[in-house]
Amino acid sequence: METSMISSIDFFIRYACIGQLLLLIAYLFYKSFSKQVPWCSQIVPLLLAVGVAAYLLLTAPYSPRPQGFVRSLLLMFTHTMPVFLWLYGKQLFDDEFNLQRWPIFGKLALVLLACFYTYVFLIRGGGGYLQMASHVIALIFIVHVLVSVVLTWRNDLVEQRRVARFWFVLLVGLFFLMLDLVELSNTRLNRHQIFMLINASICLLGTSVTAGLLFFYALSIKPEPASVSDPAPNATRYSRLLPQENALAKKLHRFIEDAGYLQPDLTISKLAEQLECPEHHLRKLINKSLGYTNFNAFLNHYRIEAARQRLVETSLPVLTIALDLGYGSIASFNRAFKEIVGTTPTAYRAAMQQQNSSE
Repeated sequence: METSMISSIDFFIRYACIGQLLLLIAYLFYKSFSKQVPWCSQIVPLLLAVGVAAYLLLTAPYSPRPQGFVRSLLLMFTHTMPVFLWLYGKQLFDDEFNLQRWPIFGKLALVLLACFYTYVFLIRGGGGYLQMASHVIALIFIVHVLVSVVLTWRNDLVEQRRVARFWFVLLVGLFFLMLDLVELSNTRLNRHQIFMLINASICLLGTSVTAGLLFFYALSIKPEPASVSDPAPNATRYSRLLPQENALAKKLHRFIEDAGYLQPDLTISKLAEQLECPEHHLRKLINKSLGYTNFNAFLNHYRIEAARQRLVETSLPVLTIALDLGYGSIASFNRAFKEIVGTTPTAYRAAMQQQNSSE
């Protein structure tokens, strides 16, 4: 294939991708201004879209290439893209992720990282060992988010989000890992026209898939979970189910009434075996009828309600209560308890004892 033909195809793909990114950015602004979602939740995907556009412009096969401050700015957004991708992946697939509730040292680490990128690319203009260090940082973020998405895949109850996980792992793995490994190898392969064309094609596929998922599946919309003060599911939640779904709902209701959720190492697949149903049917029931997006959240809801009762009504050690409720360690129990109740089990017991004594 002639060089001019490859360049023409590359240009077409890049600007088609940038056009889709502009539409996605407009969609994010629309959701924010129409108050469908908070503005702060759209900052990360917005910056990620800017980063992808910066990469496409920076590596486009035209001459002369961007120079001066424009090049430095494009370079900075390109190299910060893996960080924004990590934040977006956690925001999209981890229901417990909340950047605003990060401890101060976590927020400080992000500030230091921002200062590092600003110095390396806006002040120094990139290049040298510091730019190579940014590739190492990018590789760490990408590997971490990929491992995190894969490890939590099984517990995800939202079918559309499970589809998004597949595309996320596939496209991020193809694009970022290939790009970073080539950059770290210190070869000239990253300047080869075929390599650049492949990367641009992956970007276009990624923006197309993202647009489809956002517009047709509305990933950001999550059902309301059951109230923590109501440990048993309301029968009216199942009123609109099909007959076969109602049969499964009754089995699940009976499982909850029998405190089956206290089993240690309980997974969605093990529960599906016990209820004698396909796993995807059970995921759909728990998600659509009870409002949970994650199987661990479903278990924790009932386990923590039982924990609150035992902390008040018994003098059992916290560790004993945690193990009796099916938790493998006191650390996982404390984390789940604080996530739901807002305080640690020990502090909760002390507060309830003080409240009862004052009465």
